[in-house]
Amino acid sequence: MERLSPTLPRLLLLSTLVLASCAAPTTRTEAPRTPVVEVETQAAKPAASDLLQQAGRLTSIEAAALYLQAATLLHDQGDLGGAVNTLDKIAPIVLTPAMKIESTLLRADIATARTLPREVLSLLQPGILPPLDSFSVDQKIKFHSLRAAAHAATGATLASALELIIMDPLLNPGMQRSNHNNIWLKLSALPQDELQALSGSTDEAATRGWYELALVARSYSTDMDRQLIELERWKLEWSKHPAALVLPPPMELLETLARERPRQVALLLPMGTSAGTVVADAFMSAFYNLQELGGQVPVIRFYDTTTITDIMPLHLQARQDGAQLIIGPLQKPLVAQLQQETDLGVPTLALNNQEGLAPKSPLLYEFALSPEDEARQLATKAWTDGHRRVAVLSPSDQKNDEVANRKRDSFLAVWEKMGGKVLALDSFHDDYTDSISRMLLLTESAERQKHLNQLLGRTVVSQLRRRQDVDFIYLVAQPASARQIVPSLAYLYAGDIPVYASQDIYAGNAKQADDRDLNGVIFGESPWLLGETGDLSRTRQLFPMGTAQSLRLQAFGIDAFRLYPRLRLLESGADASIPGASGSLKLGPNHNIVRELVWSTISDGRIRPLK
Repeated sequence: MERLSPTLPRLLLLSTLVLASCAAPTTRTEAPRTPVVEVETQAAKPAASDLLQQAGRLTSIEAAALYLQAATLLHDQGDLGGAVNTLDKIAPIVLTPAMKIESTLLRADIATARTLPREVLSLLQPGILPPLDSFSVDQKIKFHSLRAAAHAATGATLASALELIIMDPLLNPGMQRSNHNNIWLKLSALPQDELQALSGSTDEAATRGWYELALVARSYSTDMDRQLIELERWKLEWSKHPAALVLPPPMELLETLARERPRQVALLLPMGTSAGTVVADAFMSAFYNLQELGGQVPVIRFYDTTTITDIMPLHLQARQDGAQLIIGPLQKPLVAQLQQETDLGVPTLALNNQEGLAPKSPLLYEFALSPEDEARQLATKAWTDGHRRVAVLSPSDQKNDEVANRKRDSFLAVWEKMGGKVLALDSFHDDYTDSISRMLLLTESAERQKHLNQLLGRTVVSQLRRRQDVDFIYLVAQPASARQIVPSLAYLYAGDIPVYASQDIYAGNAKQADDRDLNGVIFGESPWLLGETGDLSRTRQLFPMGTAQSLRLQAFGIDAFRLYPRLRLLESGADASIPGASGSLKLGPNHNIVRELVWSTISDGRIRPLK
């Protein structure tokens, strides 16, 4: 049977209506009608399955639009695999420029949902898509926001901020407020010297204005009074800048924080321990540094917790002595006691935490050098770098190395939750070569060679072959062990496998000759160990530290001082952060302050930021 044209039924219907309108009217008397309120009904959206069925009956050119519509519906319903499979049905050659834009943005959206930022950037490369001038406003916003998120996920903070700056004029004022907050947070996390160089290297007014605003935050991060003065100066100079018209929320909050900051602070520390002394000295060095610069500082009272088994009487005493904010204690059992209290009276910044537990009081904040946070961030970093299959190597004596155990377990929990595969889980004691051989299945390769020699009755010379399915190695080790394990990997045919390690591998005492054995290893570190001292260079001279762990404690103490007037700032938004000596500080779940570490590596025996 010959198939009718799909337009024929519509033509027949139109003819019928025209004829009916030309017919002579019939005269008759009608009863009055009851008024009817007409309700406009919206046609139901077709299901993706219906669209796919229709598309299957059409030519590739005719079907392309239906496939694109179906893929969009599947994406909106959370069926990402179905959406990709549907997009794959479209022949690229039949895509119009407008359809190519839509389909590529949709693929990038799916890659974002799957945490594949490098794929997003590959899809949204300028020059591959039609010119941006041909995009609608909404498409331009989507393009820049997807690229910004992808750059941020790969650690390219500046590139992410620049995408948001380009996108900003396209947004309405309500959207701009959130966007300005994101731009400011990203730029203010950059090192001060980098911001200064960027400010002097661009003639683009909007971008330069943002750099200078970020410098206000970065250059005077420890001096709230000076920040206020510099902010007013910036607003006068850049009165027509988008950020002056819609100021980032953290900067709006600055004046309130300065007015309401605590005037007396109690410091509860175990002064009879080395850790307590390091934290106290670092805290006071930041205090005196700010005082010398003319900034306003609080009254500080010390309370020794070295022999304390019940923190609440001391906490109460500090409050009765006039403390408006309490910092400490450092000991985990004492922090656990604070977590159970519902009424603390004043904000309290504990210098340790209870992993995964929420405090009963909203006034309790917890700030810790958390092994779990470090391991979680490293797992996310490896995943973002495109790795999916890991071999894990950690100390065998877990009972005597609780921290290594916590790091390993936290890494594994996050890695498996993201969908990563653990191909090997091995441990070492002093048998580095045996452990690595077992992890890389070299032992099995040697057995196969031995068996072959027996079958042939002669010795066959062949090279051992390691397993080829490992994307990277996660190593938990102290410096002495790491300096033997990493070279052993190269010796055992695994020198090309990337090594991501716990920060324990770095000793911090600048042993360049020894640390060359760690060249290329990736780990997260505190900015303080990378030499980012800001205006606190004298702290290193007055309180020199011989180990990396002592330096991390020193950075921790400095940040405890920086946090004391800014806890409300961290609560102002999910992305609010403070550039700190121990990392970029953000408020995470359960009132835990999370340190975002700097990705680092060893190059020629020296620690350097990872490029």
